[in-house]
Amino acid sequence: MENTNLDGWEEVADSNYWNPVIEGESVEGIITLVNKDDFGLKVTIESNGKAIVLPSHKVLQSRLQTCKVGDMIKVIFEKKELPKIKGHNPTNIYKVLTKKV
Repeated sequence: MENTNLDGWEEVADSNYWNPVIEGESVEGIITLVNKDDFGLKVTIESNGKAIVLPSHKVLQSRLQTCKVGDMIKVIFEKKELPKIKGHNPTNIYKVLTKKV
């Protein structure tokens, strides 16, 4: 059953979560927030005036360990590597570059 009375409601916009699917895709910006929780590092960068949350993939988290708030970074999605154990998910491989600003 569809409710057509939407007075006072606003649609929630897509989050700015970066989820690359094509090899070679990249994003760059300045790290504005680094949070560590039960799932590992959660890094947010500012790029072209927008806050973008990077994925919490293990390889990417490992490469971001030495980065800190204020660093300019470029993250490149290199490929998906097939799992070594049948039934496991592929591993997303990233390259992380830093630049002095």
